[in-house]
Amino acid sequence: MTGLPIDAALDVARAMAIRPPPEAVPLEAAAGRRLAADLRALVDLPTFDQSAMDGWAVRAAETPGRLRVEGESAAGVPAPAPLAAGRAARVSTGAPLPPAADAVVRAEDAREEGDALVVPTAVPRGRDVRLRGEVIGRGGTLVPEGAVLAPHAVAAAGAVGVADVRVDGQIRVAILASGRELVPLGEPLPPGGVYDASRVGLAAQVEACGARVVAHETVGDDAAATRAAIERLLEGAAGGRPHLLVTAGGLGRGRHDHVRAALDATGFRTLVDGLALSPLHPTWLGARRDQLALGLPGNAVSAAVALHLLGRPLLGREAAWGRAPLALDPGRSRGPAVVGCAEEDGRLVPLPDRRSHAVTALVGATALALLPASGPGSDVPFVRLSAPTLALWTTGR
Repeated sequence: MTGLPIDAALDVARAMAIRPPPEAVPLEAAAGRRLAADLRALVDLPTFDQSAMDGWAVRAAETPGRLRVEGESAAGVPAPAPLAAGRAARVSTGAPLPPAADAVVRAEDAREEGDALVVPTAVPRGRDVRLRGEVIGRGGTLVPEGAVLAPHAVAAAGAVGVADVRVDGQIRVAILASGRELVPLGEPLPPGGVYDASRVGLAAQVEACGARVVAHETVGDDAAATRAAIERLLEGAAGGRPHLLVTAGGLGRGRHDHVRAALDATGFRTLVDGLALSPLHPTWLGARRDQLALGLPGNAVSAAVALHLLGRPLLGREAAWGRAPLALDPGRSRGPAVVGCAEEDGRLVPLPDRRSHAVTALVGATALALLPASGPGSDVPFVRLSAPTLALWTTGR
């Protein structure tokens, strides 16, 4: 099989990774973006000593005993004065602990008799008290530089006073789908027509990498129209000039394939001309000045897989590679190839339908495995199709 080995192509993509200058964005827009600086706490958390329970704030040394109930500290309305000796103040969960108080008697552990509080057992100092800064102190690192800010970490950042976040600049991407047979989603299919699904799927993959699709077009099998569309997309408009152009289809050398010639005509130099990996052979990568173009096969499965393997390194979001045993039927172990897999008991299990046009098979895939020409052997390289989301942050460099 002709073309560049996948390892060599990955090295090229990594070397060409797009790095726009950092920018500051509002916290509410920062989820999914990679931090260009440590995200540090601007305040202590908690910001004051506070009660962890509903009950009464007391001086621990005065328990057990009978205390006079005087005043209250509620959330947002702290007690107006320090707690005097022999006194207890009503307190709510999350409310500031009155100065001089050092413990909380839970509501169920004491009783009020008129204006007195009867505390039957001793309460240790610090009981049900959240101390200022015990979660994180001002200046502490909440999420390190280079990590991708997870959506569920946004509230934590806001709680420590962060309003704006310094992140890597957002990569702008334009997408071109090529083929006269492509029909917009939702419209009736004419004879020979297929839905323009690959373009939509590629856009979703790009957005999942934290990049932004600024423009997209679908063009028929016409040389002049293809070149004009590429030129329009490269120039950019309201969304900004793209850093990366992604094309799907039209890379062959048949009389209806015009994308390769149009890319050559618009000044791109070839960096990767085909992959020695089935079914991604037509994949192409080129550069002109400060812009890149990634040409993907027209087949929807091949396009999605090629974008995951080569597009993610360009976008700075390459998933970590690992190795695992591959369960594969004898006689179907020829490579080099990439196969969609499910993960079961530490093994990679190829999906039953591995045909390159079976786009529905991708729905059940959780990983991509690389099958060498010599057969799978004991284990094979693999990369997951999506990253776990349980951690507060995940590194992405």
